[in-house]
Amino acid sequence: MSATAFSFEPLFLALAAAGAGLYWRASRTDRPPRWRIAAFASGLFLIAASLNSPLETIASHYLLLMHLLQNALVADVAPLLVMLGLTPRMREKLSRLGLGRLRSRWILPIWLAAWYCTHIAPFYDWALRTGWGLNIEHGTLIAAGLLFWWPIVSGRLAPPAGLGYLAVAFIGSSFLGLAYIFSSSAFYTFYEQAPRLWGLSPVRDQNLGGILMNGEQTLVFLLTIGWFVLRLLDEEQAREPVSLSDS
Repeated sequence: MSATAFSFEPLFLALAAAGAGLYWRASRTDRPPRWRIAAFASGLFLIAASLNSPLETIASHYLLLMHLLQNALVADVAPLLVMLGLTPRMREKLSRLGLGRLRSRWILPIWLAAWYCTHIAPFYDWALRTGWGLNIEHGTLIAAGLLFWWPIVSGRLAPPAGLGYLAVAFIGSSFLGLAYIFSSSAFYTFYEQAPRLWGLSPVRDQNLGGILMNGEQTLVFLLTIGWFVLRLLDEEQAREPVSLSDS
């Protein structure tokens, strides 16, 4: 198969279309601002395009580097954008449907388990060889990503708790990328036997994939941590006049 050929994964096209339909329906009575619409649409586009484009072709037939980029997009970036696209009323409805009963101390281990288990060699090789197993892998990462960002975007975590949540997640997930970066042997049999592109050996491909993965996570988490730091500073400034008046 040509590396520039477009893949076709109807499941994720259908899920993106269903998400857009539900969002449009909710927007009829709860009109989101333009930036929320843009964020939600961008998240759906990243999911659909990542899995229905030459990126999917290269990821599933040639290079681990592109597979890890794809996973980073559907697991971290796209779910965050989708959640940012929800209005407060939409989040309230989701909370009443059951998300409100979830605790962040449960969500974090679930997210980390999904992140590591979908990348262990037996599962990864099986998913790549079967093809349809990739749908399970990507579906798991998307669902875990949406679940992970829920406590952050829903406003359920105060700034100190949010900073702790993000710090644990960032540190806990980074070891996978570091393993790829510093490995001297390929982890996945599938990519050892796959046709090579751009002159990359399996090990070099894996090393670069780890750099890309950790770089993406560093950017996303630092931006989110920075937002919580600004919230914390705003709260401190809001309390300062009260303290002065009391003294």
